[in-house]
Amino acid sequence: MSRLLVAGIDFVVVTALLFGILFAISVAQYLLGGDSINLPNTGPVSSSAGFFVVEVLYLATSWALTGRTVGKQLFGLRAINADGARLGRARACARALWCAVFGIPSLLWAGVSSRNAAVHDIVLRTAVVYDWSHGGAAPPPIPPEVAEAAAPLPLPPALSEV
Repeated sequence: MSRLLVAGIDFVVVTALLFGILFAISVAQYLLGGDSINLPNTGPVSSSAGFFVVEVLYLATSWALTGRTVGKQLFGLRAINADGARLGRARACARALWCAVFGIPSLLWAGVSSRNAAVHDIVLRTAVVYDWSHGGAAPPPIPPEVAEAAAPLPLPPALSEV
């Protein structure tokens, strides 16, 4: 349930970021000789594409830098690699793209998963753990079920001999 609330908070943050960007564009247009400050009148396709881009950038940047979005920070959650390491840029971007495309349906799997993992956590070998520490504190202990998911996959016999 907490992860759904986090998603709702992050939705509000992305909406506010998109509004801020549109407002900044309208102020720039005014400063460059416009008559008044009017928000750009984007159509539904442009607005949806803009929301998607802002969402992916917000999620990827947050997860790559701290493992936390604003919502995760409020609920004491952190996204990490399944081995307990911080998410790298590539994995954070892949996770952000997955979450932006599949969103809530992917997240709902955490409600029935034995290790509370969403589909994107399973596919991308990531985990979300409770971590109330701040930047300089020791990382949280990795739950055993998450550590098991991080174990390297065995190679087929033909490839392991090479």
